[in-house]
Amino acid sequence: MEDRAQQLYKEGSDFFKKGHYPEALASCNKALAIRPDYAEAWNGRGVALAELKQYAEALASYDKALAIRTDYANAWINRGWILVELGRHEEAVDSYDKGLAINPDDASAWFIRGAELGILGQPAEALASFDKAIAINPEDAYTWNFRGVALHELGRYAEAVGSYDKAIAINPDYAEVKLNRRLAVKKQT
Repeated sequence: MEDRAQQLYKEGSDFFKKGHYPEALASCNKALAIRPDYAEAWNGRGVALAELKQYAEALASYDKALAIRTDYANAWINRGWILVELGRHEEAVDSYDKGLAINPDDASAWFIRGAELGILGQPAEALASFDKAIAINPEDAYTWNFRGVALHELGRYAEAVGSYDKAIAINPDYAEVKLNRRLAVKKQT
């Protein structure tokens, strides 16, 4: 049987799905007042705070969830996203690594990890992350584009063009990838 804290947390999830973030936050706070060791409610609180652009508080909520459950992949991934927002790229990669060690099937986490590695000037490592994301979700034009960027940075222009072509095949209206493709073709000549 569901306890009151779980009911409040589910209420918060319903508010979140409707885009009612202050109400979602209030429901999570009420759940935590009843059950302060409720990792899912701490994570939900962090998600609501993130949507409200209260990043420092969101990070603290994810950290509380992880203090309760160190194996909580979603909280590690959400924590990584907040660290990206805070510009703490190396810490974000570390957080994604911890989440992906628990749940290696999260294509979006592999993608964002790759993007962060690209920002950190590590295109080979970024490429490996994009390849893992594509293995899980081969129909994501954005990942194919970013994969092309990593290949371009590695001087592998023909392969970059191939990645850009895949992105264009998936999303023919994706203007940025068309520009990236032209630049890679130019580098080949």
